[in-house]
Amino acid sequence: SKNGEIVDSIAEGESGIIIVDKSPFYAEMGGQVGDVGKIITKNAEVKVENTTKGGNGLYHHNVVVKSGMVSVSDSVTMKVCKCRRKAIERNHSTTHLLHKALKETLGTHVAQAGSLVTPERLRFDFSHFEAMTKEQLKDVEARVNAAIMDALEIKVQELNIDDAKKLGATAQFGE
Repeated sequence: SKNGEIVDSIAEGESGIIIVDKSPFYAEMGGQVGDVGKIITKNAEVKVENTTKGGNGLYHHNVVVKSGMVSVSDSVTMKVCKCRRKAIERNHSTTHLLHKALKETLGTHVAQAGSLVTPERLRFDFSHFEAMTKEQLKDVEARVNAAIMDALEIKVQELNIDDAKKLGATAQFGE
């Protein structure tokens, strides 16, 4: 699409949205920013500036065509910016470490209330009865840093919710 209209092609210098049903790009959601990178066709090179997901489950790649013209029928090669994705993954993992450290320091009542995860930083919103003391902040920081220094292995598994909970997974926001 271009300027809110469905089009058959987008030419060099134009911005638009390329929509596909499957993508290696992570779509912005849950406080985590979307992936960037490029889409290459035999006739065009396209810069992906953000990725979101539409209500229909399709991936929306916000793009600028750097050269050539990209058309609806084109076969594409999609390349995620790996360096940026790794930085986002590190900060995403740190939100989990931070959540655990907060629960250990402040109590099991602590619940995530939002977050922002970017390549440069993370923000973690949580519920608690009062402001944290300097000692509590130092304790949380020490716990997170110790976990980072342990260089824990990250293992990705897709499981149904019951099996995941048996392995100790926790869910937020009705997930």
